[in-house]
Amino acid sequence: MFDQDDEKVAIATVLTMVAKKSPFVDITRKNVEAYLSKLNEDSKAKWGIMTPQHMLEHLTKSLESATNKVQYEITTPEEHLEKYTDSLYNYYPFPKNSKTPVLKDGVLDDLVLENLKAAKAAFLTAWDEFELYYKENPEATANNAVFGALDKDLWELMNRKHFNHHFEQFPIL
Repeated sequence: MFDQDDEKVAIATVLTMVAKKSPFVDITRKNVEAYLSKLNEDSKAKWGIMTPQHMLEHLTKSLESATNKVQYEITTPEEHLEKYTDSLYNYYPFPKNSKTPVLKDGVLDDLVLENLKAAKAAFLTAWDEFELYYKENPEATANNAVFGALDKDLWELMNRKHFNHHFEQFPIL
């Protein structure tokens, strides 16, 4: 800004923030049930070696780790942990064929449940237990092997990315 004598009297920066629409679909129980209804034994993965049942059992274990039923050691080096955890806030999806220390590279875990229907039911039960756990323990945290100790908000960000990743892997979105 300049005054009446044409002297510079102020400098300002105008910052405008614009909300960006998330590229991820909403992860609500109702939406997840609708997505799961599209998943069947014959659903083919666009990448990776998981079957539909492997994918659901994997997501169930993730929810169980969020409630401390299954516990994983944090494998990300301490000096990188903050950067990894902060990445949960961005809109970048997990890369296809992402590696996770909780799964052996190129090897499928043994299936635990008798079929895909049971895996769907177990996943939804784990979802409900996740919601109840953090309702009863709002300050709780649980370890994620990659992202570290997460509270409910961070677990929800992780679940949003993780579920979108696998629901795109088996195109059910």
